[in-house]
Amino acid sequence: MTQVANAQTQPSAVASGGRRSIRIYEYSDMVYWWAIWFAALVCIVATALFGENILIGDKPLKVHPSPWLGIAFLAVMFGTLIFTHLRARGIYAIIMILTLVVIGLVVHMIVGWTFVWDLVTLVKVHMNLAYYVVVFAISFVLWFYIAFIHSRFTYGFVNPGEVGWRSPLTGQTESYRPLNFQVIKRSDDIVVHSVLGLKFLGLGTGDIEVKFDVPGGGSQQHVFRNVWRPVSKIHIMERLIQER
Repeated sequence: MTQVANAQTQPSAVASGGRRSIRIYEYSDMVYWWAIWFAALVCIVATALFGENILIGDKPLKVHPSPWLGIAFLAVMFGTLIFTHLRARGIYAIIMILTLVVIGLVVHMIVGWTFVWDLVTLVKVHMNLAYYVVVFAISFVLWFYIAFIHSRFTYGFVNPGEVGWRSPLTGQTESYRPLNFQVIKRSDDIVVHSVLGLKFLGLGTGDIEVKFDVPGGGSQQHVFRNVWRPVSKIHIMERLIQER
């Protein structure tokens, strides 16, 4: 199983009696790389429209005149890579915010933010059009593969009174009739689930933890991470499990 999960309601997957089921597709954190290729696409358009040709050797390169375009792109790219690996949820999110506030106050008291801003303006980051095109192509292809191809190799599912995992590539299916089924929504990560999960567009992601006992003894536990609209998915999962 891969690391990250997303649950989607599949209207076409209809159980007996016309009841719906849910497929739970597994993703890696690279599903959030949409922010990288989208930022690269914006830079491509801006450079193509407003860029200037700079001659290096005998080859002209199109470069946007403002260094802030390159700085903004690097901020988005490294921010996405860092925050998808360093999660800040619950009390850790509060600690992160307080730490940033304290650092900001210390910098203000020691050197002042005007001095820091003057140093930042000395940084000149320029990337040519070809750079943005290459980054866009690589990040988009990898994101598309993770989001729409690799995730279909193995996925979880919830049918009425049944939960399990299926691998269409090998034809293997593992299913259970769960007892004492519990589904819990974990606390959200501020950056990943709210910002990169597009919560401001009415979507948002979250982590769902599933626990249940297996008939005959034993128990199972699994965390479906980055589920789109997790609250509504939890209601559907609970209803389906209760239907026998």
